[in-house]
Amino acid sequence: MIEITMLFLGSVIGAGFATGAEIITFFGKIQLPTWWIAIIVGLTIYLVIVLQVLLNYQTNKPKKIKPINTCHNRIGDIFFALIYFVLFTAMTAGITSLMNVSMTAISLVISLLIVLFGFHRMSRFNTYIVFVIIVLITTTAMPYLLSQPTTTYIWQHIPANILSAFLYAGLNCFVFPELIKAAATHHKRRTLLNAGALTAIIITVLVGLILTTIKSTNTQNAPIPLLTAAPNFITVIVILLAILTSQYTTLFAINHRLENLLPKKKFRLIRIIGICTLAFFCSFFGFNTIIKFAYPIIGFFTCVFLLFSWLKK
Repeated sequence: MIEITMLFLGSVIGAGFATGAEIITFFGKIQLPTWWIAIIVGLTIYLVIVLQVLLNYQTNKPKKIKPINTCHNRIGDIFFALIYFVLFTAMTAGITSLMNVSMTAISLVISLLIVLFGFHRMSRFNTYIVFVIIVLITTTAMPYLLSQPTTTYIWQHIPANILSAFLYAGLNCFVFPELIKAAATHHKRRTLLNAGALTAIIITVLVGLILTTIKSTNTQNAPIPLLTAAPNFITVIVILLAILTSQYTTLFAINHRLENLLPKKKFRLIRIIGICTLAFFCSFFGFNTIIKFAYPIIGFFTCVFLLFSWLKK
């Protein structure tokens, strides 16, 4: 269960999350106590994960029947791959804005190698990386817990918080179907649901810590809020590791979708190299631009898609 939890967290804790920019985009203007916001985020994250597991987990092994690759299925695979690609590009742009182009290229090569190693090796590697991230974020934010910012508790802001939380959960759980389908071969549904609950609890704590740190230092308007709030080497390491985890999990999701279109193994390396190269050039649109405009749209689409799929099922 721990390995799956860390895999879920690795997908959620990306460039936007670790820098604080994503959290501020969704919750920066909401006038509620920080930990109320965090709890609502955790609950919605758990609800979305439960829906994802119920919709995407397959208890029975599929029979050996040749799949019908209709035009509708192809369009769906292409569309999801494009959305995943936007997320992957954002992770890549995050490294460019934080470090330099050389580090971006290195991160892409690392992500490529991790995906080529396969799902289980990726999960094992990811477990250690995410554990380090959680420890470092907690260490960075702890000094700011003693200086809680004053907030105005306004009941009218709760609906806005819930709406933002669902959009936020939809965005961060967008690649979960690919992870759930891959994990279903070796894990029971109950294990995935328990991992989802633990993921939600950890996300609640991390969102609370990051929001408290940023609001305590009034760095909401900074390009990289958390780094501006806590400008030290540990914060840089946290952000880089967080970007890397979401980068390779998103690359795995893109490749998993495109395998339906190009199933032959001989295309795998070429396909992944092509994705990384294209993301490298697209990342020059800018990290903040991608987060500000693309992320809320993706979150909205995920919520609508989950609701539609649930009603249809």
